[in-house]
Amino acid sequence: GWAIDLHPCDGVFSDKPGCTQWHSKGVYQIPYRCLYSRNVTNLFLAGRIISASHVAFGSTRVMATCAHGGQAVALAAALCQRRHLKPREISAAPFIEELQRDLLRAGQSIPGVPLNDPENLARQTIITASSELKLSRLEPSGETLPLADSWGMMLPVLAGPMPQVEFTVDVVASTTLRAELRASSKPENHTPDVTLAALDLSLVPGEAQKLPLRFDARIDMPRYVFVCLLRNDAVAVHLSEQRVTGVLAVCHNANKAVAKSATQTPPPGIGIDTFEFWTPKRRPGGKNFALRISPPLEVFGAANLSNGLSRPTSQPNAWVADFAHEQPALKLVWPEPQKIARVELTFDTDYDHPMESVLMGHPERVMPFCVQSVLVRNTAKSRAPVMRPGAGAAAKGSGSRISIANGSNGYGNGNGGDLDEQLVVEVVENHQSRQSIRFDPPITTDSLELRLVAPSSNVPAALFEVRCYAK
Repeated sequence: GWAIDLHPCDGVFSDKPGCTQWHSKGVYQIPYRCLYSRNVTNLFLAGRIISASHVAFGSTRVMATCAHGGQAVALAAALCQRRHLKPREISAAPFIEELQRDLLRAGQSIPGVPLNDPENLARQTIITASSELKLSRLEPSGETLPLADSWGMMLPVLAGPMPQVEFTVDVVASTTLRAELRASSKPENHTPDVTLAALDLSLVPGEAQKLPLRFDARIDMPRYVFVCLLRNDAVAVHLSEQRVTGVLAVCHNANKAVAKSATQTPPPGIGIDTFEFWTPKRRPGGKNFALRISPPLEVFGAANLSNGLSRPTSQPNAWVADFAHEQPALKLVWPEPQKIARVELTFDTDYDHPMESVLMGHPERVMPFCVQSVLVRNTAKSRAPVMRPGAGAAAKGSGSRISIANGSNGYGNGNGGDLDEQLVVEVVENHQSRQSIRFDPPITTDSLELRLVAPSSNVPAALFEVRCYAK
């Protein structure tokens, strides 16, 4: 997903600019055929040396992309060993699907390819939640943002009539404010290059004015839309401290580090799009607008946990609890007892935050969307005797403190004292995107409960996926 960052072919002595940058409207795939030699039958290529043209290399050579290519090659090499294949043979079905499944299981994202995993026992269960966010409002904080630039709220909506969105504004002089409803030309992209409807709103001076936006537009499919307020020096919009996974504010302006203006305008005929940049601001900036939405956005259900997508795409693809629920619970119920050796959880460690370079840092040590505490309970109707530490039970996880406990864990059980006698795995101080909890030995159950603690009063608990495996 990096920009095309071109350096001249003839090096530092070239009379051409040392760096020319062009951006795309979305991310792209790197074909598997770039990762193996065309004439050395057992040779893989990874990192900066993959097969790419000079222009493509301007994007593929950055370190995060190289790391993902290295992961792809490593799992492809393992597949070659397991299936007795040469690198080229993986490019055909069914082996390319097996490689993609291995990569998606490990946490890599492949644009347009959801995880189809027959070994994931969570696909056979009914997942219910104690609450699901129906986004109807983001509460005002008292802070305002002058519209010195154009701003928009990215909102995930379903097909059908566009919901009404209401902002609150302060106006210092009589003016006409332009509001636009935009979308991306491709639903999986996040560039507001298509205007669906527009409103010109006559405003008079006054504070805390309600600004209901009723766009006469129908949404063709589940996708993100951008509710935009164009630049107007007489208007300031009220902000909110509340944040939600998959919902964010974006600004139309230029990042001088990577662009010369707020609109990319390439020379004709070079195959690069002309479009406006609308990007998030790094925190502590980039706060959401205070708003009301009618009808509420109902896109954060527990069904998202098993849809095979573990980050926002054309929808958030996350279960999100209600703001009022400090310790929401998820329950997985199977029709028959299952052997569970491993539970995989994927958290939101800030997929929306711009991170042009690790040198720029973050204003927090812990990403504000990341759930740090999770309790896993075996809530089987008929369960085996409880295993306690030192009695053959163990749990392992990645990058956090994980323990098996019984009884006093600081969570309200909400289901009576019987839960105090059940196997409990507690994850605390989690800061990772992926958490793998392993049971040794495996447990047999027809019901598991996951109880999560909301990251803060302004950020509800969220989870992208839960997967369960027998081994």
